[in-house]
Amino acid sequence: MTATLDCIIGRAGTGKTEACLSAMERRLRENPMGPPLILLVPEHMTFKMERALAARAGKGHGFFRAYVFGFRRFARHVLLETGELTVPRISEVGRRLLLRKILVHHQREKDLTVFARAVRQRGFTQSLSEAIQEFKSYRLDTDTLRETAAQLAPGNGRLAGKLEEMSILTDEFDAAMAGKANDAEDMMEKLAASLPQASFMRGAEVWLDGFIFFNPQEREVVKSLLLAADKVHVTLPMAGRREGECIRLDLPDNTREAGLFQRSYRTWLDLCQLAREELGIPGVPVRLLDAPHRYAAGSLLGTMEREFFRPGKMEHPAQTDDGTALCLVQAANRRLEVENAAADILRLVRDEGWRYRDIGVLVRDDDAYDDLVRLVFADYGIPFYQDAKRPIIHHPLAELMRSALEVVTKDWRYETVFRCLRTGFFPPVREDIDRLENYVLEFGIRGRRRWQQPEAWNWHRRYTLDDGETADDETAATLTLIDALRRQAVAVLVTFEQEVRAAQDVRGITTALYHFLVALDVPARLQEWAERAEQEGRLADAAEHRQLWEDSMALFDQLVETSGDEAMSLSDYENVLSDGLDALQISLIPPGLDYVTLAPFDQNSLDNMSGLYILGADADTMPRRVREQGLFSDADRLHIAELLATLPGEQRHTISRGGQERSFGEKFLLYRGFCEARAYVWLSYPMADAEGNGLEPSPIFTALRERFPEARFLSIPLETLRRDDDLLLSAPRPALAGLANALRGEKERGVMAGLWRDVYNWARQQPAFAQPLNLALSGLFAHAGEGKIPEELARQIYAKGHILRGSVTQFEKFRQCPFAHFAAYGLKLQERREYQFRSMDLGQLLHAVLKEYGTVVKEQYASRWQDVPEEESRRICEELVNALAPRLQSEILLSRDNYRHLKQRITRTAQQAVHHLSAWAAVSEFQPAFFEEAFGHREDRVHLKPLPLADGYALSFKGQIDRLDLHTQAPYFLILDYKTGQVAINLFEVYYGLRLQLLVYLMVGQELLRQQGEERMPAGILYSFLQNPLMIAKKKYTEQELEKRVNAELRMPGWVLADLDVARAIDPSFQFIKPGLSQVRDEKNKVVKDADGNPVMDFDANSRKYGYIRKPEEFALMLSYVDYLLRDTGDAILSGDIRISPYRIRDKKEQNACAFCPYHDVCGFDPEIDGFSYRDIDKEADEVLEEKMAACTEKGRTPDAIYAGPGKGNQDQA
Repeated sequence: MTATLDCIIGRAGTGKTEACLSAMERRLRENPMGPPLILLVPEHMTFKMERALAARAGKGHGFFRAYVFGFRRFARHVLLETGELTVPRISEVGRRLLLRKILVHHQREKDLTVFARAVRQRGFTQSLSEAIQEFKSYRLDTDTLRETAAQLAPGNGRLAGKLEEMSILTDEFDAAMAGKANDAEDMMEKLAASLPQASFMRGAEVWLDGFIFFNPQEREVVKSLLLAADKVHVTLPMAGRREGECIRLDLPDNTREAGLFQRSYRTWLDLCQLAREELGIPGVPVRLLDAPHRYAAGSLLGTMEREFFRPGKMEHPAQTDDGTALCLVQAANRRLEVENAAADILRLVRDEGWRYRDIGVLVRDDDAYDDLVRLVFADYGIPFYQDAKRPIIHHPLAELMRSALEVVTKDWRYETVFRCLRTGFFPPVREDIDRLENYVLEFGIRGRRRWQQPEAWNWHRRYTLDDGETADDETAATLTLIDALRRQAVAVLVTFEQEVRAAQDVRGITTALYHFLVALDVPARLQEWAERAEQEGRLADAAEHRQLWEDSMALFDQLVETSGDEAMSLSDYENVLSDGLDALQISLIPPGLDYVTLAPFDQNSLDNMSGLYILGADADTMPRRVREQGLFSDADRLHIAELLATLPGEQRHTISRGGQERSFGEKFLLYRGFCEARAYVWLSYPMADAEGNGLEPSPIFTALRERFPEARFLSIPLETLRRDDDLLLSAPRPALAGLANALRGEKERGVMAGLWRDVYNWARQQPAFAQPLNLALSGLFAHAGEGKIPEELARQIYAKGHILRGSVTQFEKFRQCPFAHFAAYGLKLQERREYQFRSMDLGQLLHAVLKEYGTVVKEQYASRWQDVPEEESRRICEELVNALAPRLQSEILLSRDNYRHLKQRITRTAQQAVHHLSAWAAVSEFQPAFFEEAFGHREDRVHLKPLPLADGYALSFKGQIDRLDLHTQAPYFLILDYKTGQVAINLFEVYYGLRLQLLVYLMVGQELLRQQGEERMPAGILYSFLQNPLMIAKKKYTEQELEKRVNAELRMPGWVLADLDVARAIDPSFQFIKPGLSQVRDEKNKVVKDADGNPVMDFDANSRKYGYIRKPEEFALMLSYVDYLLRDTGDAILSGDIRISPYRIRDKKEQNACAFCPYHDVCGFDPEIDGFSYRDIDKEADEVLEEKMAACTEKGRTPDAIYAGPGKGNQDQA
């Protein structure tokens, strides 16, 4: 017997769902124990409809014969009753696992062509699964796909290959499931076949509600329903018009291709054809609902439903309301948009007496809004339910499983090990893991062998190449702690690796992974997190933590069911597990009975809400741009559809048109969403995205504003200075944020609405808001700190036994910026050390090579560098680099191929530096006497008297002179400082204390020689470049010409005594030092000659212009000034000066103390904030600076106004 079929049609809000529920309620009241009453709805609507039906039963009443199903649950119910559900249904997770297993096999065999590259991409199994589901739902078997591929023209070989490989993969998928599992599409086929024989369906009355079309499988089920049930009712959203006793449906909204209801209309035509041609039902009665059910007569929302989505000029009848039912909002950004929507929701609940359950939120771009809505609604105290499954891919447990496998498969890489350790499941606390990570980074620990070595980790930092192998007591204690942390952290991972490598198949690997999770006590940790989340009001997070363990175990079960006895490599298993985790989603239940529902447009479970908030109505999102997705393009689908239409046979074959259908369906999707509310609609868009890019309003937003000028319009600016609307005061925490902005306006512009004064006074009286209010005020009145710590504290930090000890670099750092000095030497803040070769390592190694080379030459060649044969010199350099390199950063130069190559380059640089210095030694009357001469330590050769400071304190500086040369005949000495980069010395840098090193070395060198019984005068201070310059030549040079060019590149800058004989003694050729010579000319510009007729030579103009030469009295002045400056700096440090005052060169503002400072995040320096400013310094003429230096040393004044005050010790001594 064939059932009766009728259709209930009507526009949105006409009561189609209400008609179904009312009819079911009526049948239940008439006969509570009769045949089944079945309501079939889309899967995402089942929970909502069950609640609605239960609400109709009344308090304390239930129902026995009424059912609410989606097609899948309906299939399970029927097949259980008919006994055909002999195997379980495979979940989406299981489907993805099985597909990945199949793809892994094909990757090994390399027998795929079209999909060969795609199978390696993450997410391919999802696309493949969706394609298989679609083809099955359209009842396209693999024979049909192959037949279609065979008919394609030769030019469509790629599409034919896709269809062929899809057929292969689908057949293998079905074969793997045979007798073990069913997928949802297979169950739909069985449902269609079993319904006519199901006793459950005898006398049943069925309503299908919420559908706009039925795919071929669903259509076949509807056909079976008509054969099995007594009555079938189908609701369709369509337009209709009564003409007498007839109902006309061929209206433009139904029949046009772009019509609003064209898809529903085609479904109605298809149902009529099904009834007439396949079941012999002559006609399908239509019941038209055209009376307004949801909207009051003449209401704005009713007019919007009827007229707005209809093309052409809108009829705008007289309104019965004042336009407040529609609120159009533009906000400066998404955050403000959501915050103001939340505030408006609270207004409805508090002022209008609404319930949260009467309100829904719809978004078109859920990726952009889901997390933001969750955060903002929590701030505003709004209970809400996100009607969508939550992926768990970013949960710590998913990360733990993935990273643990990667640790094994990727040989314990640093990144994967610490991804695993930081999931929160391992015993060490976060601070200990940070400490362990810093150690691993510093010493470049990589690989399984290092992590699992039985020997203790005992690498430690050696600050010079002369440091011993044995660590001091403090360092040894730290190393013991680090090694204990390492062993504790990796013990479980080591056991896991052993077990997983011994596994023979998927079952064994999965068992090892399970044992690993149990060893870490993962269930207890998840329970602990869930309880904490509950205490903090994060109920959704709590539910996720609780559900995840069971879902993970279900994932393991499906892994074993689909591939348990199969041998699989760990990397393949990792890919399979990753696909399963990608597919794993958690369905959460609502937090109670009264909550706001958040839903996306395309999974819209909202129905007949009182109020609706539609967020994100920008032009890029609403309507959404249709993009091609999946394995088959729109062009592919068009070809397939054309070929399917030509296939012989009674069954009609078709396929989804993809983007084309989504494009036509977008308008209806928006229409249905906009028409869910019966009393109030809020439509908003942000004027900028998260990156600050401008966004335009959706055409829908613009059109609504034009067509409904009476609607309320709000514009939410970024600033809240002049706002006084109640939306800002809906919840305490957002109100405090608004108050901070208002106070900032008062401070900066003298503008603040009176409302905020009341808020401020109220907040001051609330103890609970004291801390956040103070925090807001502290940010409001941000300014530089006082710049001083107590003098006693400063002396405790820096001075030991009334002695301030430090390097010259330390005192230069203070002159650059007092706070940077405090951060580095007071707080002892250090950048995270990483295992990499740095420029300072290069300098350290080359310094050591030159020192050792000097020692060898002293022993074997009496310190005469020029006497060492070239080949012998190169050999010595190579041996020294090879001997010293392993002592640098735990053999870093031997650790990798690129570093080993770098070592060869360093060897060539050392050889070039020695060659250059040897060539200079061959012509110079100065010869090396001291290398790497340290000072400032008790064991050093030179003993320096500390410089007196104020209040009985003293300053002792330390350092190391790279090289000191002595004149072989005259009482002069020369200081050399090795540099691997370009550098020079300027008098203004000395004056401001930015570059004191060479002058201090000169001071120390003179004292060293004095203590050796020699009185010598300084001949100069020079920088010697340890470089191997790259020469770019436009022509071929001879060896002599090339040598000359290299010497020019390596000429030593610095200051040389303004004595021509001394300069010639340093370098008679003037090829190795910066000063140059020129002929002396008389007032008539003639060359002056000596008694022998040779031109008289003198220093050239550049030597004087650039300050390469200095008179003896200038050296004396600078040494006196440096002595003074060091004492003044010491007094300033001990006075507690920590001001954030970085220097900046006025005419070169890019040269400043902040340029390469690592402490910016600590000091927060910002010139725009009150109290912060650069300390600008000027490049003045040397004569002016010398006058200032003389004045300072004579009067005891500080050389820089910023340090006025701390130098009282100098004043006392003056």
